[in-house]
Amino acid sequence: MTQASRGAFVFCVLALCALGTVMIYSATVTTADRVLGDGDSTLVKHLFWLGLALCGFAAAATLDWRKWEPAAPWLFAGSAALLLAVLIPGVGAEVNGARRWFRAGSMSFQPSELMKIALPVFLAWLLTRDPARVRTFRGGFLPAAGAIACAAGLTALEPDFGTAALLAASGGLVALLGGVRFAHALPPVLAVIPVVGIAAWSRFDHVKARLAIFLDPDADPLGKGYQLKQGLIGLGAGGKYGVGLGLSKQKLFFLPEKHTDYIFSILGEELGFVGTIGVVVLFLLLLWHGRTIARRCASSFGALATAGMLVTVGLQAAMNIAVVTASVPPKGISLPFISFGGSGLLFTMVAMGFVVAVGSTPVAAPVPAAVPPAVPEPVSSPSGHEPLAPALQDPQPPDSHP
Repeated sequence: MTQASRGAFVFCVLALCALGTVMIYSATVTTADRVLGDGDSTLVKHLFWLGLALCGFAAAATLDWRKWEPAAPWLFAGSAALLLAVLIPGVGAEVNGARRWFRAGSMSFQPSELMKIALPVFLAWLLTRDPARVRTFRGGFLPAAGAIACAAGLTALEPDFGTAALLAASGGLVALLGGVRFAHALPPVLAVIPVVGIAAWSRFDHVKARLAIFLDPDADPLGKGYQLKQGLIGLGAGGKYGVGLGLSKQKLFFLPEKHTDYIFSILGEELGFVGTIGVVVLFLLLLWHGRTIARRCASSFGALATAGMLVTVGLQAAMNIAVVTASVPPKGISLPFISFGGSGLLFTMVAMGFVVAVGSTPVAAPVPAAVPPAVPEPVSSPSGHEPLAPALQDPQPPDSHP
C-alpha cells in the first residue's frame, strides 16, 4: 500500500510541475517577447529553477530522513536568522516597501520559503521528544506557540502577511496534530487575533485597501481593485472548457502577476472550469497519498513532519485559489508547483522529497504478542460437568514412594 501511495504521490508532484511549466510559458511568452524581445526568457529562468528543484527533490527522497531530526533545531535557528538578516537595510532587497529577498545579480532567494520547511520539522522534533509533557500548557503549548510566533512574526515584519498567516495556520495545525491540547490553544489565539488585526489595520494602509476591495471589488476597478477584477474576468472567460491553451487575452498586459500569484486565473481562462477542477483534484490526491505515507510511518517524528509539510502545501494552495476567486481578501501568495518562483519551487520540492523518503522506509513489523505459558489440561469432574478451573481442582496426593 505504501509503495503504491508513494508512486501516486510522485506522479502528482511531477504532474503539477509539468502543468506549471506549461502555464508559465503560456502566460509569459507574448509579453516577454514584446517587452524583452525574448519570449523564452521567463521559461528559461523557470527551467533553471525547476532543474535545481528536481535535484533537491531527488536528494531529499534518497537521503535518510532520520537525519533531519537532530538537525531540526539548527534548521529552524538558521531560518530565523535569515529572516532577521533580510530585514537589515542594504542586506535584504527592498521591493515595493517590503524586504523579503536576498539578491545577487538576477538571482533572488526568499528566506520565508525555507521557513515553510523548517517550522513543521522543528515542531515535529519539539512535540515528539516527550509525549507526556506535550499535553501540558508549559511543556506543549508554550514551546510550540513560541516557535510559531517567531516564524510568523519575523515574516510579518517584512511585511508579508500572506506567508505569515500561512505559517501561523499550518504551525497551529501541526501543533494540534502533535498533541497540543485545543483547550490550551484556543484562548490565547482568540486574544491574539484581534490585537494583530488592529495593529495591521492601523499600521499598514494597504491592509485597509485590500479589505475594502474584497468587500466591494467594483469600488475602484481601475486602481486598487484592478488585479482582483481582472483575475475574475479571466476565470469567467474560460467557461467550462476554456478558450484554449495559449489563447488567453488576460495575459496580454491586462492581468498583473499573471505568472505568479494569479496564474490560476490564466489556467482557468485557457483550460476552463474542467482544468481548474483537475488542478484541485491533483492537489487532493497529493494530500491523500501523502496522508497514507504519514499514517504508515513507524516514527512519530517522521509522521508529524510529513503531515506538517503536507498541511503547509495544502493550505497554501487553498489560500491562493481563495484569493484568485475573491473568496478571501487579497494577499500575495503563490500556487505551489505552478506559480513562477525559484526559491518557492525549490523548497516545496525538497519538502515533497522528504515525504517520499518517509514513504520509502519499510513499515515496522508489528511486535508479536507474548505467548502465554502453557496451561495444563484441566481435569474433568467425576460427574461429567464442565472442567474445573485449574486453580480450583483438587490437589493431587503426594507421592507415597519413599
